[in-house]
Amino acid sequence: MAGFFGFFDYTKPGPGVPEDLPPKSKFIVFFEVLARKFWKLCWLNILYFLVSLPILAILYFMIGSYLLPIIESVTKGVQSAKDVQTLQSFLMTALSLLLLSGFMVFGIGPTTAGFTYIVRNFAREEHAWVTSDFFEHLRKNIKEGFISFIVDILVIFVFSVSIRFYSYQSIKYPSVGIIKYFLIFTFLVYLMMHIYIYPMMVTYNLKVRHIYKNAFIFTILKLPHTIGMFLLMIGVWVIPFLLLFVTKFLLVLLLYPLIWVSILGLMQNFYTNYVFGIYLNPQKQEEQTENKSDDKHEDN
Repeated sequence: MAGFFGFFDYTKPGPGVPEDLPPKSKFIVFFEVLARKFWKLCWLNILYFLVSLPILAILYFMIGSYLLPIIESVTKGVQSAKDVQTLQSFLMTALSLLLLSGFMVFGIGPTTAGFTYIVRNFAREEHAWVTSDFFEHLRKNIKEGFISFIVDILVIFVFSVSIRFYSYQSIKYPSVGIIKYFLIFTFLVYLMMHIYIYPMMVTYNLKVRHIYKNAFIFTILKLPHTIGMFLLMIGVWVIPFLLLFVTKFLLVLLLYPLIWVSILGLMQNFYTNYVFGIYLNPQKQEEQTENKSDDKHEDN
């Protein structure tokens, strides 16, 4: 006799999961995946940061050339030379980590492709080997990743020079300000396109020009949703930076190389998986729905 008069019989099948339960919201699933994959996301974040160090070093010196004059102007009122140096190094460290983590989220070449493949799979609740799949998809997308990175650097340079030029010109000629605001809006649209660029790169076999074309179409087509996602990512992105000024604890910035970029990547790919599922994979979704309904009919 199994168990004791039918009790405590662990070989007996349980009731299972009811079929009629409504699907969980993406919000709940996101936090479930984050909790389940937390340590893997930490390792992915660290791996991504370490492998990207050469690119991050180049970006650091490029960022520094823009940040240093701003930081020097901010610290002009400080009297003590020692305090000035301390404050400048503090601001340089904080702002550099903030901006470099932003580059890591929106794309820094082939390493972002490897990173995006892992978080995309986690967002789909599919398996991925963090280390081996990271390097495999870094290699697979090395050409597209480098082209995208070079395009990004050129676009950022052109827009930064153009916006600064028209900002100075608008002081003398206020009507020129229209061009400045148009350039700012165009640059923001280009930044928002990056929500789609790398997830598309690792999911579909497309040429770079088609990736950018589709990313632009998605950005315009889903503009309210894209703006909302962009603002949400910006809000989460700056949390460690804001915590620094609340707690005065510099080590909170270690969240960026340890976990924060992975959290942002997971958020991004939860959103892009949903969008691609509607517009690029409708047949797959219909097949899954049909299979589920067929299974239910067979059970009945």
